[in-house]
Amino acid sequence: MSATDGVVPEVAATYDRAAPDYQRWWAPVIAPAALRLLDLVAPLVAERPGATIVDVGAGTGTLARAAVARWPRVRAIAVDPSPGMLAVGRAEAARSLSRAANRRLDWEAGPAEQLRFEAASVDVVVSSFALQYLPSRVAALREAHRVMVPGGAVAVVTWLSGAASFTPWRLFDEVLRELGVERPPSAETGLFRSLPSAAALARRAGFHDVRAAAGVVDYQWTLDTLVHCTLEFEEREVVDSLDPQSRGRLERLWRRRIASLAPADLRYRDAVAYVSGRRPG
Repeated sequence: MSATDGVVPEVAATYDRAAPDYQRWWAPVIAPAALRLLDLVAPLVAERPGATIVDVGAGTGTLARAAVARWPRVRAIAVDPSPGMLAVGRAEAARSLSRAANRRLDWEAGPAEQLRFEAASVDVVVSSFALQYLPSRVAALREAHRVMVPGGAVAVVTWLSGAASFTPWRLFDEVLRELGVERPPSAETGLFRSLPSAAALARRAGFHDVRAAAGVVDYQWTLDTLVHCTLEFEEREVVDSLDPQSRGRLERLWRRRIASLAPADLRYRDAVAYVSGRRPG
């Protein structure tokens, strides 16, 4: 993310405030889809057991933490514009990883388009569910290309546009309209439109052997976890804009609407696109 673009400080500040709730409620939803990126870059790590992996837009470092746990010689660097997200990730790493793994894990605040690494200095760049926030996705991919050694690998995943709606969140939107609450504009402007366009973007950034594949985020909510995640993270900006009385009314009305939903209605499924490639060697 460009530090000079107005949308970036706003998004980073939002995630600073929401970092603990993100880690508790939303990170488990997207983690399985994100971790597939490590499978995509595993062939390169097999070639280079001491590889340096940069997790761009790392959030709380799900990929970076998993990389140093999976590969005993890999060094991982989690980069994100939100210091709050990195602080939560660092605490989670200290809690869940060995001292040896933590010594191979670094945390750095910064934008995706201006990585603080020398040219041709890292082996792998991965990024999960971050490109949708960037004013220029190709600029971020070109920056990944710049810092990557010849023969290095890139693997990213983010949402595909046009996914089916999720019934509980559709009902949430209905309640907002009934209460006359306006939703702030979405910061997620860079969804992949299609697999061919996603692959073309990586090729424009200079990568070869580009592959694009569809995937899915598939998560079974309970009623309580869904309510917590929605009000405390997913719709936090909307909730925070309301006075306490309106906030309470919103929650009561929405809970009433979703209380009779079947478990199948609480199963969240959304389409994603994986893109991987290599820097020419």
